[in-house]
Amino acid sequence: MLPSVLIVDDEKHTREGLQQALAENYEVTVAAGADEAFNLMEVQPFDVVLTDLRMPGKSGLKLIDKALSLSNKPAVLMMTAYGSIDIAVEAMKRGAVDFLTSLSTWSASRS
Repeated sequence: MLPSVLIVDDEKHTREGLQQALAENYEVTVAAGADEAFNLMEVQPFDVVLTDLRMPGKSGLKLIDKALSLSNKPAVLMMTAYGSIDIAVEAMKRGAVDFLTSLSTWSASRS
């Protein structure tokens, strides 16, 4: 069984691009926002949650809180094009395992 990943981003192209990139090695589910992700996490456990910071409605920070309140706590990674040291520190304090300011930075750091 493949590890499961929940991708949460309000930008359709980002969601779909990440889904395509990860689909070969992961069971990928996508959500267009935090509320949709909350509903999915209530009925299905995920190994990893990859979330955007800025989304309409609830932010990625709220999603970290929700994900880590579950009995089956996923690893949470936050991604954003609007990174700052303060936000990165806040995300890590809340329990994110990584804070990605761009996918090119993430890919390069994993090589």
